[in-house]
Amino acid sequence: MKIVGFCNLKGGVGKTTACQNLAVALVRRGLKVAALDLDPQSNLTAGFGISVPEDHPYIYDFLMGEVSFQDVKNIREGVDVVPSTLDLAVVEMQLESQPGRDTLLKDALASSDLTDYDVVFCDSPPQLGIFTRNVLAACGEILVPLESEFYSLAGLRLLSQTVELYRKRLNRGLGISGILLTRHNPKIIMNREVEKEVRSHFGDTVFRRYVRQNISLVEASGAGLSVFGYDEESNGARDYGVLADELLERWKKNG
Repeated sequence: MKIVGFCNLKGGVGKTTACQNLAVALVRRGLKVAALDLDPQSNLTAGFGISVPEDHPYIYDFLMGEVSFQDVKNIREGVDVVPSTLDLAVVEMQLESQPGRDTLLKDALASSDLTDYDVVFCDSPPQLGIFTRNVLAACGEILVPLESEFYSLAGLRLLSQTVELYRKRLNRGLGISGILLTRHNPKIIMNREVEKEVRSHFGDTVFRRYVRQNISLVEASGAGLSVFGYDEESNGARDYGVLADELLERWKKNG
């Protein structure tokens, strides 16, 4: 089983969109996939059309060992989703003083029977708070969605340094396994220059395929669906389909 984190310390880069649509794309290719929403903004939860009732368990209850994975999951488009709520923002402040706070996710996953799953995706917040630190401590690899603008490069460098620090001190198996260019338009000079810079520095870590700007990706999230559920003939669906195949190709090659 692979445990994969989606991280970027800059918001608005298509991180959650990538997590959701790659999860659904992999399910459509026969894999059993879980997706955990560790972002208090709950965009992955909303993107799957999940509304968490006040008395219903969510990701916090799973992290604290109060409910099992099976009891907290919601199934959407074949993906087993562990939802989040805005309450997670309040909980984050409370957890900062708790011992073992950075390994809550690692411990919760280790104590769960997830042997049936091929992949567990973890969507993290766009800052280096407790839940992003939990993702870095628990995951074996990190995928980085990156918008093709120069402001994104600084965030990528910072994340790369942070991942390396975690690899040396807390999680020796951790590494950035893929960088995904999102909302990319090669006709725009800045997009081309950013792509050239990223590929020059990170080489084959950058996926060959990029995600084009596509209105269906935006509309799908608003409708509570993946782009495949919303419009499987759209460019967004085609791009994420090709990316899923490329991801599987990498996993097969690297073991």
